[in-house]
Amino acid sequence: MIYKFKVWVWLPMTTEVYLHADKDEEAVSIFNKIDLKKGFNWTDDGIRNSRATYEVVETQDDNQSSRDNLPSKQIT
Repeated sequence: MIYKFKVWVWLPMTTEVYLHADKDEEAVSIFNKIDLKKGFNWTDDGIRNSRATYEVVETQDDNQSSRDNLPSKQIT
């Protein structure tokens, strides 16, 4: 049997953003345009644990018929 493992990981991280705006709406507009994936120093928040979710899927190999396959199972 061949097994496919899918892994989703959630790592609680924090960063701080300082920006200047005259009104709340302007601040929100500026913040929404920021690409948070670039140029920020992310650190572990130290409060929440990281979380991983796994899905194991049995896949059909050449020696079994399709009726032998089981549905995927999620393990959290």
